[in-house]
Formats: sequence, structure tokens, C-alpha cells
Amino acid sequence: MSIKSNAFGRVELTGDDAKKFRNQATYGRAKPAAKEAVARGVVMSRSLKDGGSVRFKLKPSS
Repeated sequence: MSIKSNAFGRVELTGDDAKKFRNQATYGRAKPAAKEAVARGVVMSRSLKDGGSVRFKLKPSS
């Protein structure tokens, strides 16, 4: 069980980590916050495609 990486950005999971990742990718469920983020991203992507720009507001950090 290890994670191997190199300077070119490749990451290789082995053993139990690989099994866990594969199962999460296959059977995992998205959290509601992730679904909301994707929905906002789709709206921004369409806005960029149609109008050439995207407008958003930054929230102050806590």
C-alpha cells in the first residue's frame, strides 16, 4: 500500500489504496455541496461560452 509520484505529475496508487479509490470512483455518492458546486460551475461555463465573461463575488474568509 503506497502512493508513488514523480516530477511529471503522475501519481500511482497501489494495494489497498488503489482498491479504495476504485470503489469510491465506482460506487461513491456525491455530497450535496459538490452537486451545488457543479451546478454553479455549469451556469458559469454557459455564461462564459455565450457572453465571453463570467461575473462572481468573493466571500470574506472566516
